[in-house]
Amino acid sequence: MIKISEIFGPTIQGEGAAAGRHCMFVRVALCNLECHWCDTDYTWAFTERKASLHRSGVVHDMKANLRNLSSSEVIGELGAYWDVIRKPTIVVISGGEPLVQSDALAPLANDLRAYGNEVHIETAATLVPTEYLDMAVTQYNVSPKLENSRNSLDKRYVPEALDFFAGDDRAWFKFVITHPDDFEEVDYIVERHNINRRRIMVMPEGTTIERNIDVARMIVDQAVTRGWGLTFRSHILLWKDTRGK
Repeated sequence: MIKISEIFGPTIQGEGAAAGRHCMFVRVALCNLECHWCDTDYTWAFTERKASLHRSGVVHDMKANLRNLSSSEVIGELGAYWDVIRKPTIVVISGGEPLVQSDALAPLANDLRAYGNEVHIETAATLVPTEYLDMAVTQYNVSPKLENSRNSLDKRYVPEALDFFAGDDRAWFKFVITHPDDFEEVDYIVERHNINRRRIMVMPEGTTIERNIDVARMIVDQAVTRGWGLTFRSHILLWKDTRGK
């Protein structure tokens, strides 16, 4: 069974290399990190200790934000919003951290691919997918976490996982930037793991339109001089911080 937080769409992918493309979202619960600025803390902040690591400090109700569903049940719920069997699209499996549930997600990913859908996995690159899950993935949206996330270095930085994704042409990297000083840490990761600069994007952190634009203006020149792209959080620009968009 898959621990699911929410299923929604149709919408557009808001971030990264597939930004603007039509998709459905399967957001899983649970995460092995606790990012201070996480915009989906309702997928993991179920205890006082976890909540204390997030800037909101809110303890979320596990019963309201975690359901156990089978692959066929997930596809059934997706089909209530969009016919993923007859009209395949992109299905983004996000979180939380999907790779915490690699074994459970593998049948779903393979079923979705069998129906002609693209399967995009969003991950922080601290875990390596199982072979059965990996064989069904069309694209990895890889977002390694930096010091600005306030996770300890040993939790957020796993060299062998980064090497796995750096060597996979399906992987596109996206670094969340809060301040131009963050580029020093990104440069270290990119150089140490030989990440293809044409597959790197930076993204402003923020859950408001104003913050997205302000941070983007601060960081775009540094991105361009490195040969990297910049992605906005398009769903914030369109719908603000509305859940399920």
